[in-house]
Order: sequence, then C-alpha cells, then structure tokens
Amino acid sequence: MITSSCEDYLNVPPEAAITEDKVFSTYLSFQGFEDQMYQYIVDPNLSTITVGHNLTGETIAKQGWNTSQGASTGNYLNLTSGGGRSNFKFFDDGTGVEKGIWAYSWKGIRRANIALQKLNLLVNATQQEKDQIEGQAYFFRAYFHFELLRAYGSIPYINTVLSADEQLKFPRFYEYKGKYDYQACTEFIVEDLQKAADLLPPSWNNTNTGRVTKGASYALMAKALLYAGSPLMNENSRNSATYDSGYMTRAAEAAGEVLKMVDTNIYDLVTFDKYLEMFAKTDGNIPYSKEIIFQKVRTDVGAGEINNFVGRLYTPNSGLFGGNAICEAVTQNFVDIFEMADGTKYKPGTLAQGGYDYDNTKRWNNRDPRFRKSIYVDGDMAGIHATTRLEMFNGGSTMADGNTLSPYIVHKFWPVGANKKDAQWNTLRVITPLIRLADVYLIYAEAVYNSSNDVNSTATNYSLTALQAINKVRARAGASIVTGLSVYDNNFNNLVKYERDVELCFEGHRWYDLRRWKIKPDATLYRMSFDKNYTTFNRVVIQPFVFTDRNYWLPFPINLTYAYEGFPQNPGW
Repeated sequence: MITSSCEDYLNVPPEAAITEDKVFSTYLSFQGFEDQMYQYIVDPNLSTITVGHNLTGETIAKQGWNTSQGASTGNYLNLTSGGGRSNFKFFDDGTGVEKGIWAYSWKGIRRANIALQKLNLLVNATQQEKDQIEGQAYFFRAYFHFELLRAYGSIPYINTVLSADEQLKFPRFYEYKGKYDYQACTEFIVEDLQKAADLLPPSWNNTNTGRVTKGASYALMAKALLYAGSPLMNENSRNSATYDSGYMTRAAEAAGEVLKMVDTNIYDLVTFDKYLEMFAKTDGNIPYSKEIIFQKVRTDVGAGEINNFVGRLYTPNSGLFGGNAICEAVTQNFVDIFEMADGTKYKPGTLAQGGYDYDNTKRWNNRDPRFRKSIYVDGDMAGIHATTRLEMFNGGSTMADGNTLSPYIVHKFWPVGANKKDAQWNTLRVITPLIRLADVYLIYAEAVYNSSNDVNSTATNYSLTALQAINKVRARAGASIVTGLSVYDNNFNNLVKYERDVELCFEGHRWYDLRRWKIKPDATLYRMSFDKNYTTFNRVVIQPFVFTDRNYWLPFPINLTYAYEGFPQNPGW
C-alpha cells in the first residue's frame, strides 16, 4: 500500500538528466518537489464531480452516485470504492482515479519523508529557506496522517522512506509515550507539528499566499489534540468514551498559540458583510482573508466552477443555473437547527401547536443571521435576471425537474449571479477553508471547558474564557450573546455543538464532529412541502438515514486487509 506511491517527481526520462543533486540542492527546485504536497490536499467540496462531504443528512440528493446519498445508506464501502463510479469517491481506496484522501495522503506522507531524508543535499539556500523546506515537510507528514487517522482510526505513523522491496507489517495497534492506538499516532503528529511551528514563519510574502505557517501548525495541532481527547477517539485508545482532560488542556494551549496571533494582527475574523467572500468570489481573486489559516489554494476559475463542481453538488434546475441534474438540497432537519434571532430554539409545527412553520415572520426570517448567509429559501434571488428567483413551492420552477428533494439550497458556495442565465461566472473562484479562525475559537472553547468543566475557565497561556470564545464567533455574525445555558439544557457542549453545526456548515466538519462525540445523525430525513401562497406547510419524509455503530469508522480497503493474516478490519466491516 505504501510502496505503491512512488517518487513521481524523480521518475523522469533518462534524457532529462535530472539528478538528485539538481532536485534537492537549491531552494527553488526543492520547493518545487514539496509543492506537490499542496496538490494532495483534498478540498471537501471541490475534489471531483458529485463529491461533497455532507455525510450526516444535512443535505440529500436524488441520485445514488453522489456522496450525500451514498452516505445515507450507511454502506461506507461506497465512499471508499466509489460503488463502481470513479468520480464518486471522496476517500478513495487507491483504485481508479486516485484523488481521494486515502490515495493522496499516503503519497503526501511518502513525499514528506523523502524531503526530510534529502535535507542534507540542500546546500544552495539560506538558513531561513532551509527552515521553510523542513517545516513544510514536517507539517504535511503530520497533516496527511491526521486525515487518515480521523477517518479510519488507528494507523501506524510512517516516518521513514520505505524501499520498493521492503516487507512491512501494518501495526494498527501500538503504544507510544504511554498512549495507545489513536492517541499514540496523535503523539507523533503533535511532535511533527511542534517542529513545523518552530521552523515556519507566521506569514509568507504575498507571492506565497496559501503556504503553511506557524499558525497553521498550531491550529492543526489544536484540532489533532481535540480529536484525540474526544469520546470516540479516547475509547479507540483503550479508555472510556469520555473526554480526556489532559488532551483538552493541551488542545486549548495549542489553540491559545493561534489566538495570540490575533493580538499581533496575523489573524482576525472577517466582518460579516465579507463572510461569504471566504468561500467564493466573483472578482477573479482567490478567496483569502485574515480569517483563513489553512486551505487548498486552487487555480480553477470561471464557469467550470459551477458546471463541474458547485453545479454538480448544490445548484438546482441545471437548465437555468448550470451544472447537471443533481442537487444536494438542505434537509428540514438541518434547517430546524438554526436558532431564532433572540437565541431561542426554532419550534417546528403549526401555530396551534405553538410552532413556527406557518409563521412568515419566524419560519425563515428573524433567525440566526448565518441561516440566510448559508442557505437560500423560497423567493430568494440566486441571480440578477428575474427568472433566477428561486421557486421552491410545490410546482415551482426550481423544483420542476424532480431532482431537488428539499426546498432549501446551499448558498455558502454559490454567489448571486454565478449561473448560466446571468453568465457572471467568468471570474468565479470557489474554495473551502480547511481551518479558519472561527474554527480555532470553537476548538479553544470546547477544549477549555472540557479540561475544567467551567465556562469561565481559560487556557494556561491565553486569557479568553470558554464562553467568551463562543461569543466572539456569535458576535461577528450578529447573533445574540450567550449569557446562560438554559436554551442548551444547561450543557455547554450543546452550545459548542450548535456553533460548530451553524458556523461551519457544509465545510466538511460535521461528519467528523458527530462521530468524535459519538452522536448519531437523525434516522429520518424530512423536507418542507408548501404551496405558492403559503397556506399549507407539511413536513414530509424524504427517506431514512442509516448510521449504525460500524459507521463511526471507515472500512479499510478490502485488498489491504488481505495483505497478511491477522490484519484487523474496523468493526462491522
């Protein structure tokens, strides 16, 4: 499995006469070798057609060859093998089109190990340049292991270059520094990220926007430690399915190192009027801001962003808007999560039942401001031309092709005007942030609280309390400030869950979050059915959603489990 990922950069025709000295002796050529690792990053929404990372019922599509529908069956073999469709894969088992997390991560790990092995050949470089080369290699070795670890569970940490004829047993269960299995691997990840943080700069010059930094290293470290100390991962490490306070303390401290950079003007939350510009821009510029800590910088631009990516995931009525006949529409289950503007919960049901479904002032209005930033509802303009008004009532034009199963459309990655009718998409760029500052505030809040059981506690290295960190994120959006926890059943972790659901929706976090908390998604998915005049509103079943205990981890590729007797597959697979 490991050795099949060869040194592509060095596999050149003999006539090219490229030697190792030429590749690794100068800063520019060495950086060229490392640049491929940036291409191995998988964007949750833009890895390939029909592939998104909404795997917990927040969206659903009709066709069985997109990831939201594939996940709904509970058969994750579809997600790893593509169900016979190479374009379906997100995790990718290494067959067909090797573009997923599985294939790319092992390639990235190998390339990082080669880079670290060849550092002694880098002679034509300043010390700063050598540090940057080494720091990037340590970061990516850690990052790609983390991508695999959080999806598949315990794996070995490969920190050496394996030869083509080397026989390797794959020890998934092992001990390191007194930690076992998942947490043992995490200790290696944290070691590498600390080395990366010590070597990398806080920021690069403008020509290197998107390169990994000291802040990205600490942010990923915080996330890795938070995961390792979460109930599912703690249980996977031979402990109970509870939070590990030691890992929470360390996660809070790593997040605190990032938040210190807010104080030095390296990072900042963008203003809410610029919120959507973190995900898509129509001016030709790459979506990037002081809030972005780590993301894959893509060079794609133009109509193809709709026709090949966003329009194969999130846009309805392909004849009008572009894309194809598929749409991961937002379920009523997920819409119900968004609070009212005053911080109270949305109440489903009729007026007689005390619910808001029939109330035009509450159903889609006067909600958490992030609701309408993230989701289009009936009557919204998805473009400029009059025909781009969304008609999602029964018989409405947006729903006419029968491929949109729910009357809510993801807005976050689909700007107004970026469609076939208006044709204002020639300079469209779309990106999914992998770690942004809001995420770090929420990591900090969760980690601080679960290390102390006190909402007014702080990290040892930063003065913000857990509750203040949550309110930083809410205040930016104009959401109500939380002073008490009665709405959240007096459970701070319920507030954390709400914020991560809403602030980070459709960005590829929720599947990992629900799993690490050992929370199962809703068993039945619903849509809202209503007429043009808003006289009737009925909640209608779309389909069941299957999630059993085996879905807490992905299955390892079947061919790998046959590699030698005794290789352990994940439970239930």
